Amino acid sequence: MLFPAFRSIVSPHEYDALGEEFEKKEDEQFGDEGFFKVVDQVAGLEKKLGIYDLAQFTPSPVVSR
Repeated sequence: MLFPAFRSIVSPHEYDALGEEFEKKEDEQFGDEGFFKVVDQVAGLEKKLGIYDLAQFTPSPVVSR
């Protein structure tokens, strides 16, 4: 809901410029390809903690006949 609404109140140029600014900040904080490195680190931690597979926490749908 947020991004479509946000996109409707800024121009396409402003939206693209913000995207570039966010990428610049991301590179400054995490380095080149830093986002993907952090995602991999989080996945590794989730595996170590046994919370990687979200299906184990998702209830099965109840099937009624």
